[in-house]
Formats: sequence, C-alpha cells, structure tokens
Amino acid sequence: MRAVRALGALVVLAALLIGVPYLLATLGNPGHLLQVDWLRALTSAGDSRLVLALLSVIGWLAWLVVAVTVVFEFVAVASRQRIRLRLPGTGWFRPAIAALVLAAVASPGIASADDAAPPPVVDLGTPVPTRHAEAENAPSAETRTRTYTVEAGDELWSVAERELGDGVRWREIVELNPGIDDSLRIEAGQRLRLPVDEAAVASAGTADSVVVVQRDDSLWQIAERTLGDGERWPQIYELNRDQIADPDQIDVGWVLRLPDPPAMTSLTPTEAERLALPTPELVPQTPPETQQARPEPDDSAREAEQTPAPESTPLPVHTEAAAVPTLPTSAPVSPPPETVDPERATAESSVDESGPDLSALLGPMGALLAAGVVAGVATRRRTQLLARALGRRSIPVTEQTTRFWGALASHSDSADDPSPREQPTSVVLGWDAEEVPVAIDLEAERATVFHGPAAGAAVSSLVTSLSSAPWSEGVQLVLVDGADWADALDDPRIGSVDGSATGLAELSRTCSQRRVEMRSSTLEQLRADHDLASVWSPIVFVFTQSLTPTDLDAVGDALSLGAVGVSVVAQCTDPPHLQAASISIDEESAQWGASRFTPQLVTAPARRGLIELFRTAGSVETERAPWWRDTDDLPPNVLPLPRVEANAEEHPMPEPPSQPEYPTLLLLGEVELLATAGTRPTRAVSQCMEYCAWLLSNPGATPTVMVSELLVAETTRRSNMSRLRTWLGDADDGAPFLPDAYSGRIKLDERVTSDWERFEAMLAGGVNMASSAALRAALRMVRGEPLGSLAFQWHWAQSLRSDMVAMIVDAACVLADRAIEHSDTDMALWAVGRGRLASPESDLLSVREIHALAVAGRRPQLERAIVVLNRSIRAAGRDLDPELARRVQYAIHLSSNTERETAD
Repeated sequence: MRAVRALGALVVLAALLIGVPYLLATLGNPGHLLQVDWLRALTSAGDSRLVLALLSVIGWLAWLVVAVTVVFEFVAVASRQRIRLRLPGTGWFRPAIAALVLAAVASPGIASADDAAPPPVVDLGTPVPTRHAEAENAPSAETRTRTYTVEAGDELWSVAERELGDGVRWREIVELNPGIDDSLRIEAGQRLRLPVDEAAVASAGTADSVVVVQRDDSLWQIAERTLGDGERWPQIYELNRDQIADPDQIDVGWVLRLPDPPAMTSLTPTEAERLALPTPELVPQTPPETQQARPEPDDSAREAEQTPAPESTPLPVHTEAAAVPTLPTSAPVSPPPETVDPERATAESSVDESGPDLSALLGPMGALLAAGVVAGVATRRRTQLLARALGRRSIPVTEQTTRFWGALASHSDSADDPSPREQPTSVVLGWDAEEVPVAIDLEAERATVFHGPAAGAAVSSLVTSLSSAPWSEGVQLVLVDGADWADALDDPRIGSVDGSATGLAELSRTCSQRRVEMRSSTLEQLRADHDLASVWSPIVFVFTQSLTPTDLDAVGDALSLGAVGVSVVAQCTDPPHLQAASISIDEESAQWGASRFTPQLVTAPARRGLIELFRTAGSVETERAPWWRDTDDLPPNVLPLPRVEANAEEHPMPEPPSQPEYPTLLLLGEVELLATAGTRPTRAVSQCMEYCAWLLSNPGATPTVMVSELLVAETTRRSNMSRLRTWLGDADDGAPFLPDAYSGRIKLDERVTSDWERFEAMLAGGVNMASSAALRAALRMVRGEPLGSLAFQWHWAQSLRSDMVAMIVDAACVLADRAIEHSDTDMALWAVGRGRLASPESDLLSVREIHALAVAGRRPQLERAIVVLNRSIRAAGRDLDPELARRVQYAIHLSSNTERETAD
C-alpha cells in the first residue's frame, strides 16, 4: 500500500513538473505576444491567438510557482527542516505539495523498514510513569507513548524533529497513529501518540526513577506531581544537570531522573507539601553497638535508649502509581508512629549537623547581599504597616515567600559589617580562594559584559546589589527588559524599557545629552558642586537579555563619548569584541582577566523569590482584618452587644495576675517566659522561647515541618526542644508542660499560653465591638513593640508580628475615638500612648493625638505634634492619607475656634 502511495506521488509530481510544461509548450504560443499590434488589439475585436498566448503566459507563471514550491519542499526534506523556504501566497496548496514530496521521498525507506525485523525493545518492566494527564500507553505493551496535541502550522516532519529529535522519525508517528490518512495531513487540535525514547529511559534509570517531560511542564510541576512537593524541584535539577542548563527551560520529551521517594513516616501528604528543604535521604542502618557509642547533645542519649529498635520489614512508599512498590527488606525503615517519637529517635535518621542547606533556596548568594535585601524588605514592610487603614491589614505573605524570606534572614546572620565602598557603583562579583571579595566598579569599567552559562544569574546579582546596597542609594538603574524587577522594587531611581533596540536608543540619547550638557567641565568637577551632584549621579543600564555583536557595537558607540557617568552591564553568548570588563562565568567559577574566583549569583529561582518578596513587601493592597467586625458579619437573627462608651458606667475587667499560675510567654514587648516549673537553660534561651512561640502558633505540628519552617538542623532542634522541656518542667499533677511526641505530633500542654492569646481572647468579638473596659484591659498588656529585640530574628513570625501591631493600633484608635467623642481627652491620650508602645510612628495614632489635644485646648502641644507628624511622613517619603489629613485640618480649626472663644 505504501509502495503504491509512493508511486502515485511520483506520478503526480512528474505530471506537474514535466507534463504541464509539455502541454503549455505544445498548445500555447507566448511568442505571439511579441508580434501583436497592441493599439489595434485594444481597439478592435479580440483575437483568439492573443487570448491563447495570454493564457499560456499565466499557465507558465503558475507552473513556475508550483515547481519552485516543489523544489523548496525537497530542500526542506533534505535538510531535515533546517532550511524552510516559503513563497508568499502558497499556503493554500503547499501542504498538498509537501505531502506528495514526503510520500515520494519516503518510499525506499518504508519498503526496507517493512521487510526488516523490528528493533529490540529495552525491557524496563512497567511503562515509564509519566504521571501526566495526557500520558497513556500504546496498544502494544512493548511500546511506550505519550500524547501530543497538534498546533497550527505543524507537519509530521516538524513534529518529529521538534518532539523526537529527528524529522526522519515521522514514520514512527504514522505507525503509532492509524488514523492518519493517505494524505499524511494533520490538523490543529488533533492528538497524536508519540514514542518515548527507550534508550534515554534505559540510560536514565529504572522505570520508577524517571519521568518524561510533557508539554507545559516545569520542574516545579514535575516535582509536585511525582514527588508530592513542588519545592523538591532542585533535586531533579541537580540529578539532570547534564541536560538541563537553565531550570526554567526544559523540552518536551526529555527523560529526567527522579530522586528516591521519601519513606512513609507520620507526616501526612498535606504537611509534606509545606516542606521547604529536601527530605533527608535514607542511610544504611547503623549497628546497635554503633548507636550506643554515638554521642548525643544534652539528654538526647537518654531519649535514644528509650526508642524501640526498628524491625527490618518492608515499608510501603506512597506514590501516585497504580501499584505501590515496597522497599527491599534490607532497606532502613522507621517504626510506626505509635511506637516511636520522631523527635527523640536519633539512631534511625540521618541529619545535617551543620544546619539547614539554604543553597536550594538562595543559590550562591553572599550573606552581605542577603542582609541588604532583608534590611530593604523590613523597611518596606514597616512603611506598608504605617500606611494601613483602620480595620485593615496587609495581605499576608504566602508560605513560600515567608520561607524564602526566612532563608535570606538566616543567611544574613553570618554577614560581616559592610566595609566602606569608595564608589556607589561598586559591587561584589564573588570571592577568591582566600574568601576575599572580588569587587568591580561599574562606572570605572564603563562596560561590564558577562558571558557563559551563568551570565544571566550574574546580571541578576548585580541588579540586586545595586538596588539593595546602602552605598548604592544614589545610583539610577535602567533595566532593559526588566519590567518585572522595576515593578517589584517600586523605586523612583529604578526604571525600565522594553526591548534591546529601545534600550540602546535610550543609552545613546542619555550619553549624548550628558556629553552636550557637560561642555568643558569634567564629571568630577560637576559632582563636586553640591547643587549638581544629584543631577550627575551614576546611571547604570542593565541589559537582562543577551546582546548580539551588533548590539555591542551600538553600546561601544554610545560609550565612546567619554566619561559621562553612564555605565553598562550586559550579557552575551561569546566573549565581547568591544573594550569592556569581560567576565567568563559559570555556576562554579568565574574569570576576569587573570583573576579566578567563585561567583556570587542570583539564580532564576532566587530571582523569582526576590521579585515576589519585594512585590509583597511593597504592596499597598490590604484586606479587612479578622479582628474587625461589622453588623453585616452577624447572622440575621443575632444582634450585636451594646457598646459601652468610654465614660459610661461599666463593669471593670479583671486585672491579670502579676505572676501567672502556669507558663506564660510574653510577646507584646520584650519576649519573656514566666512561671516555668523547671530550670532556665544556660544557653540558647532565645531559641527556646522561639520554639515555644512557634508551637503555640502551630499546635500539633510534626518535627519535620518544624525543621522546615524554623530553618534549623534536626540535631539543633532536638537539643533546644530538650532544653525547653526541662525549662517548662512539670505541672503539680505530674504532667509535663511539653509532653513527649510519641504520636509524631508536638503539642504544648493546654495550660501553657501567651499574652497575645489573652489579648485576642479579650477582643474576640471584634475590636470595634468590644467594650471600652475590654479595650483598656487589653492595652494594659502591651509593654512595647511585639517580639521586642527578637522581632526580625524570628523569620517565620513576620506576618504574626504585623497582625499584632495592627490589632493593637486598632484597639488604641477605637478607644481614643470613643474618648474624644465624649471629651475624655485623658483617656484618649492614654490609649494613644499604649498604642505607640507597639507602633511609635503610626499615622493613625498621631492624628488621634492631635485631635485629642485640640479638644483639650492644648495649643503648644498640638503644634508640636503636628510638626512631629510632618517630619515623620517627609522623612519616610510618603503621603498622609487624605482622610487623616482632613482630620488634622479639622483639629487645627477646632483649636483656633476654642482659642477665640476663650479670648472672648
């Protein structure tokens, strides 16, 4: 059948290329057009020979178009679609020509393939678990297939070349898809079965350890689908570095190796999704005599002795495959959750003694750069909190962003004090063999060009440094194709343009304009004038996409105007040919001239994390606070309790005891742990209090989740948990305040509480619905800024602290407004003062202080409060909310009227 089809295609092509011109040459006479008297022909009746000559010319032209199209299709087939030539206007018949050419060319190959024995199939057991919605098995058990959806413009050759790596393999697609008709045409939306590369699967590993990349897949999606946790994508990336150059770019059909699935423990799938760090790999079981000899910190040796010995039994592993595989009997396993405490089982698990591995989250980012980012985010978060309206709260930070923020903060703890920089455009490229920073002055070099596999990550590192380093505050940045960076940073000194051509034009215009304005002055002379220094501040153009040699020529032309305070950072594929600081860079090493060093990089995942972190911390969006209630929130048959006004008779709230009966963690100020029944530890006191706070916020959590969210090593966690257990001690009934986690869940005794929990309980019905007595009692518990000096060391608690500050300020504002309404200015000022313990610069509190002073007629204090507020908002570079500004204006008029009435 195929031979007949090929022969028919050859006959049709011969008729088109040979038969048609023969007929045109025999029947037509185009030469007659040269003998026609055109004036007579146009003014008299038509001549049949003239009409025939015109038709033959049209026929020759049409044949020429068809012949050229056939030649182009033969060229495409011969070059395996690397050369694809198209005549305009031939799209309507070109697929038919392509089908004829493919059928004619394929005939010898098809004949031999039919007669030959089928190639051997590599036996991998079960089919490759693609675990994709579109993955399916072929009708034959020996053939593994995946599904491809045809797109507009696709042809069998192009699909085979793009998806299978060779256009000649289009015949395999035909064999797997009997529905393809003799024309070999495929339509957009059609679903085709494509073969899976058995050789790649065999070289990658067993069927249970590989996955085939499907359309629209990403490493995150593959990790989430196959491993149960999207944040384990770095493990897949590391296992497949031989074929993945950029984790953001993976191709359909790739066969990727997968890490071993984690063993089943008491951790539920929902909790496993929350993990940020890779699950520790299983290690060979240690002999009992080795376990006894192993030293353990504090009393963990005693805890290990209480752990039952594990049995060597097969352990089921939770996967998405239809069959559930089991580990060999020699593999190490953990006892069931009901017989072992994961917190205390030190002999059966492998742990990292040095601390959490942050490389998967941050990559090769320096501690000093991380510290600059953390400081910038903290400032933006503080400004975000000050701009919040009453009864609103900032949008909570996502769990993934919080984890990345915590990794940055943890990494920044090891940063040394920044050394003085001579120039604002100085940035750290990396570190030499002696761990000495290798820095570059971008303005002095004029042009800095990175080339190599990690060029993009190096450029991202420079952008992060220039936007976060305190010594670079005066530098202006122009990000070319970096709108996402500029939008997230939201800094007036950082702009963006789209497209390299636009960026090069802007670069040329800026250099030319500065050169003209400089006249005969030098850059140093202009910057020495304090009135001109800001105008002539450094400008750095950063090209985030690779530039071509022609683009680099344009860069060289722009910079040839001399030192005008403009410098360029770019990346390209090959070493640049223009005069520039040429830096060859990859993931492990870099070279600049004769210097070799380890580079500082911001990888693609870290870049996404930074953008999301800056965007979240700088967002002005808010949502209604959960502690704010409106009448509409209540069911129709429920009425709100009557609000007791500030100056009305009311039953006072009971005062909290000066010394609580049970362990109480104080969070509304400097952190303290009171009323413990045990001995205070001699070290790691703040970590113990942090663990206590985390357990109060996450009751019933597992040790694995605790390690992940606190970013600590398992050994460190166990040691500090032991200290906290000893510090809390036991109650009078003998029950420990921190029970043993034999169920795999860690939970404090219900009698252990915090002042924050008591604060929330007092105002549980809504801050604006609470009685004034409840508001006063709650505000009396505030001793300072929540979490005190530990505020920015507890990385996981940033959203919690933000809610604490916001709720305290709202409670103070509500009480102050009630007091002002009834002219109880002393109560109003007291409420403002309590709120300022938590948020000293809150605009909401400052405006209420001004209003209260106006009502009290304290003109001097009123004027001083207005001056302080103006200075605060100007120093922060922000605007006062219009509603608050109107309230200040009303207070000023009220004070003036009161003063006139007193004078009269």
